[in-house]
Amino acid sequence: MARSRSNTGSGGNLVATAVASIKRRGADWQAGETPLTALSESERAAHLGLQVTDEERAATREMVMAANRFAALQRMVAAPSAVDWRNNGGNFVTPIKDQADCGSCVSFATLATIESRVNIVCRTPGGARDYAEAFLFYCGCGNCCGTGWNFAPALDFCKNTGVALESAFPYTPGDQACKTGVTPSFKINGYSTSASAADRKAAIARGPVVGGMAVYQDFYAYTGGIYRHVSGALSGYHAVSVIGYDDNQRCWICKNSWGTGWGDGGYFRIGYGEAEMDTDFLFYEPQVACPTPTPVDNCSRYVPYLQRVLTVARGHAQLRACLRYYVCRSGVRPYCSPQVLSVVRVVVAILNQCPQYRASFCRILGA
Repeated sequence: MARSRSNTGSGGNLVATAVASIKRRGADWQAGETPLTALSESERAAHLGLQVTDEERAATREMVMAANRFAALQRMVAAPSAVDWRNNGGNFVTPIKDQADCGSCVSFATLATIESRVNIVCRTPGGARDYAEAFLFYCGCGNCCGTGWNFAPALDFCKNTGVALESAFPYTPGDQACKTGVTPSFKINGYSTSASAADRKAAIARGPVVGGMAVYQDFYAYTGGIYRHVSGALSGYHAVSVIGYDDNQRCWICKNSWGTGWGDGGYFRIGYGEAEMDTDFLFYEPQVACPTPTPVDNCSRYVPYLQRVLTVARGHAQLRACLRYYVCRSGVRPYCSPQVLSVVRVVVAILNQCPQYRASFCRILGA
């Protein structure tokens, strides 16, 4: 039996009302007759079927609002939108070098990264750090020009044996014996890796990192701009020092080891997600200390982050309560969402390392 059609809420009125409202409000969609506009109001309602209570909707609404607040919080205390260590309170990147026709890119990328990081922790922009790629490569890997090397063994060598000065073992391309009698200048303390885009950027915000990429034939012809693979077969894989990033241009900024005549004076930009850099290779972050310690307060680098957290906490009751309880030992134990706890843990780690900031942090927090 055919369904009856009711004049209540007639289709013509529904459509006309919708069309007029769209025009009045400047909405960006169109309305017209459909199979459902000819039905009665009750018949149209019968085409629905999601059962949900008012309480459940209210709870979900609160959850969504909280999630959006947490997302905004994470963005506010996350790494900056762009970093380039050639221009970040000074130039902390050392000059471009040339590995020539030897597969020693891992050694060059590793030491380029360590040189920059030592300049950063020593507060010496423009510092003439020059470490020996030959010592790392020929003593750490051996006759490897034809086979290449990998990140972990190179960094392990820098940690266990140490880094030597270029003057003690100048680089020349081609397999050769490890030079005896070379005294390492210092050792790195260790290294860590980052996988997610957010963690990669957070690592670079602390200093350059070692990265890897696939090299296609067109990359050899790069002279500037943001590289994206467009032609040519895979040539092999390559290690570089990632010295920055730019979220506006959606690219990583890298230092290569093919001399200043290649690329943009030896540097290049590569789009996020290109050449497997973001997917097939981790970023490696060497942990270094200044070889000649100075009385510089290394904790001061955390001040901007702590200030951003305090700014957000002023308008974020849960973050404020969780910071007071876990950092300042004030108040009763509050509920802390995972997102808020992730921020609290960073603050706790910073203040454990830099306890001189705890009193002022808690005072500003009102604890």
